[in-house]
Amino acid sequence: MAKICKSCGAENRDEAAFCRQCGVPLPKKKNIIDDKKLKEYEAKLKKFWTTVFIIIGAIAILLYIIIKKIEYNNKIETVKEYSSKYINEDKTAFAGIGPGTFSLEGLTWAMSVKDIQKLYPYVKESNDPDFITSMMISQADFKVEIPHANFMSLGIINDRLYAIKFEFGNSREFLRQQLKVPNEDEIMYGRFEGIFKTFRELYGQPSFIKNEIDKLNFSKRLKYLKSGRLNNGSPSNVYIYWISGNTKMEIAFFGYKGKPKLTVRFLYLPIWEKIGG
Repeated sequence: MAKICKSCGAENRDEAAFCRQCGVPLPKKKNIIDDKKLKEYEAKLKKFWTTVFIIIGAIAILLYIIIKKIEYNNKIETVKEYSSKYINEDKTAFAGIGPGTFSLEGLTWAMSVKDIQKLYPYVKESNDPDFITSMMISQADFKVEIPHANFMSLGIINDRLYAIKFEFGNSREFLRQQLKVPNEDEIMYGRFEGIFKTFRELYGQPSFIKNEIDKLNFSKRLKYLKSGRLNNGSPSNVYIYWISGNTKMEIAFFGYKGKPKLTVRFLYLPIWEKIGG
């Protein structure tokens, strides 16, 4: 169809951009798309973007699964690593305990407060709720390194030593780092496993063991330990002890304020049993 110039009235070719007679620009031809083609185009466009979003969603889900799997494997590897990492240090620290002997960090049962102060000049009085009277020795003053043990608490009665307790957690290794320690809970779980392994090697089979979380899938163990309860409502804490001569050795692994806590105690039974421990 010819284009008519509005300026001079001359006829021009349909494709012409300027009037052949007066040179005035001619109106551009409008592309007319019928409704059917427009709907087909919109449907194809919608299908394309739907496919794109599905692919992006699938990739995101796959990446999430991969990341979670890597995190889970890292946690398992952390527990395995720390369950054996300090075996030698633990054996050295706890090897002086037997049916007829007790020697731990240079301390012996019934040692006087004066002798303790000579051995540990920086020992100070404390308020440990586990003991009638107590004193505390900081990690920096330990004679033998016990990794992750924050401090050593001493139970005192009549100016004599009758109990020793170690609480594990944020040790010097943790404090060197300003950022949050990755897998910190799993490190504590690994330390529990490592000390348990060491005690079995040194003292044999436990006299008593309560470890219900060991029956759970690994992914659920710390969750229930930290919550304090199992699915059936019973306590989720781990409690294990050995008796060798006059000494009772205890491992307690439990949840406190949403964090795993590890405590190791050594008790002089002739005194501990008399005071109602």
